[in-house]
Amino acid sequence: MATSFRTRGTNLTRAKTHNHRVVLEIIRTRGPIGRSEIADITSLSRQTVQNIVAELEAEGIVELHAGKASGRGHPGMNVQIRAGHSYSLGFHVDRLAVTAIACDLLGNIVWTGTGHLAAPSTASANALVLNLVQEFRSAHPGEAARVFGVGLAAPGPFAADVGELQHLSSSSDATTFTEFGLPENLKHLSDALKLPVVLQNDASAAALGEHVYGLGRAYGNFAFIQFGVGLGAGFVLNGAIYPGPSKNAGEIGHIQVQPGGLACSCGSHGCLERYLSLNALCERLGLDPALGQSLVRIEQLFAAGDPAVLAWMDEVAPYLRQAINIVEMMLDPEAIILGGIIAPEFLAALLQRALPLLPRLAPSAPGERRIHVGTSGTRAVALGASAAAVEALFAPSVSQLVLQAE
Repeated sequence: MATSFRTRGTNLTRAKTHNHRVVLEIIRTRGPIGRSEIADITSLSRQTVQNIVAELEAEGIVELHAGKASGRGHPGMNVQIRAGHSYSLGFHVDRLAVTAIACDLLGNIVWTGTGHLAAPSTASANALVLNLVQEFRSAHPGEAARVFGVGLAAPGPFAADVGELQHLSSSSDATTFTEFGLPENLKHLSDALKLPVVLQNDASAAALGEHVYGLGRAYGNFAFIQFGVGLGAGFVLNGAIYPGPSKNAGEIGHIQVQPGGLACSCGSHGCLERYLSLNALCERLGLDPALGQSLVRIEQLFAAGDPAVLAWMDEVAPYLRQAINIVEMMLDPEAIILGGIIAPEFLAALLQRALPLLPRLAPSAPGERRIHVGTSGTRAVALGASAAAVEALFAPSVSQLVLQAE
């Protein structure tokens, strides 16, 4: 059996580093919070928590404020993240456009930018990312100086090497953007930006965005179904995103639902996203999925009650019901959240047509909602990319700032 984090022994220095990270994560996600409560949650001694908080405060990462008085005596002190200590950039990259967000450590958006790709290519996406970063640096030089990392989110599946890329890119279908995720391309962007770069698939990033900033805050285990040009899912399990070893977890769009069906860019036939996705709807309506105007046109047609759009929704609703059933039976999540790059009203109408859902093995409690339309909106992926940078990059930078090897 391979060793894991829970079974691997650590020396005292590593334990100290881990304890700092745990305390910081509690403050970031649950603050303002008292030090006694931190000790109760983490099972660390109160003295250990006080020492860690003191170190973090000395470095300007957290700050203390008087809590609310209750009963006699002085109110206790609550700890919270200093939001403006550092910033992260998040980019949602797809074949239509790039959406960019700069956030502080509490997820407050301090800048947004967007642009349409000149062509559905990695070169065009790279150029647009670099241009948007320059726009941010020019508009917010103070915050830009305190950016510690960049999160990128793009549709998968991702390739590990050029040989695998050649297999995945056998089609020009608009649902794949595999070359963007190659390690060589990520290094190119990191070198050009002079910042660490992390990558997530768009559905995992959207799940993380909902978990940190949206409906997902109420759940420790949920699935996020990302309805975009393609179709994917992101999983939050035991409070943490599960991306898979190659960051391709949740590629439910490539589950075969029609053996011998429509050819897919992955090399198979009859994949789910060939029927249930914006790419599939564009094909039905004769629109080019690589053009940003196509998404706008779909939303306009839906708002006007266009018969072709509504008929397509009726036709594909059983596929959504099947996708929900697969995810529920596989993961037994507390909830499923539906989101994407299309208007929430469109998703709500599609979900309504998928009712009634197939039964779960564990019956729902009275009044319990199994499926929700996400609240983070079309920015969920970019927000999640920003949060991914915080999770992957902030803790190591804290260790460099405040933790000294013994």
